[in-house]
Amino acid sequence: MSKNVALNKKDLMELAPSIFTKTKCDKVSDRYSQVNTIDVLDELSKKGWEPYEANQTKSKYGGGIYSKHLIRLRNGGIGIGLDEIPEIVLTNSHDGRNAFKLHAGIFRLVCSNGLIIATQTFGSTRVRHQGFDMEDIIKVTESIVNDLPNVIQSVDKFKRIELSEDKKAEFVRRAIRIRWSEGNDFINTKDILSPERDEDAGNDLWTVYNVIQEKMIRGGVAYKLKSGRQQTSREITNIDRSVDINKRLWELTEEYSS
Repeated sequence: MSKNVALNKKDLMELAPSIFTKTKCDKVSDRYSQVNTIDVLDELSKKGWEPYEANQTKSKYGGGIYSKHLIRLRNGGIGIGLDEIPEIVLTNSHDGRNAFKLHAGIFRLVCSNGLIIATQTFGSTRVRHQGFDMEDIIKVTESIVNDLPNVIQSVDKFKRIELSEDKKAEFVRRAIRIRWSEGNDFINTKDILSPERDEDAGNDLWTVYNVIQEKMIRGGVAYKLKSGRQQTSREITNIDRSVDINKRLWELTEEYSS
């Protein structure tokens, strides 16, 4: 399914049926306030935000109807540049284990890849399932939109910074520590820095960051273990881990821009 076409409710039901859950999980307390994701999407749609990507975690409990899910939304009236589209990234679950969260994101047309931004502004986008009010969601959404000029400035700054070969290699080594906490000495840094397409060739911080981010999240990097066995890094599909790695990579990139 193309990531350049808005999803309708039938698409959402196929990709992440837990979005439509409106019943409480029997494991939650009486204080738990249900934040119905589909109601939030309907409200955001009134503001011009439409879903373009959706997925949910696998869960046997309740047939998956309470599972954590992620939706990426875009607004046709808001843009950054020719190659970048701002997004709101929504995560939620109905099992009482997760707060409702909104994150700022960027979608890159050239590689159909989604980034998630980490800044101090977006450190408090959590909406608890207790005393929930739809106005809280709208306020957080507006705060993300209001901060988009700062996001644009960061992207422009990244594009103007050139990295030496040594800095690029250092960037990769630190990024590997984000994906593999114990490190991964078997991966060749040059393989991580090798772009998947001609448009991603370059030494500016924005390009290098995007090449590394794609390899860290999508995987597909081949390497040989000490035993001689061939290994290929897997795509990160866990929602929490994907969000965490994305945000930490953005924070790392900001370090190289200061």
